Amino acid sequence: MERIYGRNPVMEALRSGQDIDRIYILDSVRGEFEKEIRRLCKDAAIPLHRVPKSKLDLEIPGNHQGIYAVISTLEYVDLEVLLPQLFKQKKNPVLLLLDGIQDIRNVGAIARSAEVFGADAIVIPAKKSAPVNEIAIKASAGALLHLPVSRVKSLATAIEFLGKNGVEVIGADVEGDTNISDLNLMGPLGVVLGAEGKGIDRNLKIYFDHLFFIPQAGEIQSLNVSVAAGIILYEIHKSRL
Repeated sequence: MERIYGRNPVMEALRSGQDIDRIYILDSVRGEFEKEIRRLCKDAAIPLHRVPKSKLDLEIPGNHQGIYAVISTLEYVDLEVLLPQLFKQKKNPVLLLLDGIQDIRNVGAIARSAEVFGADAIVIPAKKSAPVNEIAIKASAGALLHLPVSRVKSLATAIEFLGKNGVEVIGADVEGDTNISDLNLMGPLGVVLGAEGKGIDRNLKIYFDHLFFIPQAGEIQSLNVSVAAGIILYEIHKSRL
């Protein structure tokens, strides 16, 4: 995992548009430098974490000057650039949107199923999302190296963008009102998956075309999100055979 540290190197990396996974800054840093870092991170949808000096000293043995950046293992793709490319490549693309999934191995397992069943891209939010790093790539059995990943400032904005461009957006929820088997899964699709326990943010559900459920026979009424993703992606794949 490559790191850049020091005020000028991190600032230059941000300004040059380098793919950065996240930035850690000393929690006591204030002033114009902090404001500019915050602005650049917001513009580029890069998570900014305030941490104590002990963490910085532990992670960076050199003179970190109160800040370091973790370079992205993968190159993120802008959703507004990606979607037209997907439409050009195939008529009915499938995108997975991950809402608040912070377990790295779940992200990797979801990506593995996505690649196996022919999904076309993964969309993650900048905040409250697992990093797409070496651990995620390993958990995906390398699938993340073959799938475009888009990191967005806001999933709500991303969903609105997809809807305006002809993509039907559907969300998986145990309280959904439609059985996945009853959905028409043939067209362009954006499939939203929420974190285990919390599910999909209720503020996102207002943008969905359908809120669906996976029929179950057991008493637990809960599937691991990566298992649910595999079932959903198989249903989509099967409907298109």
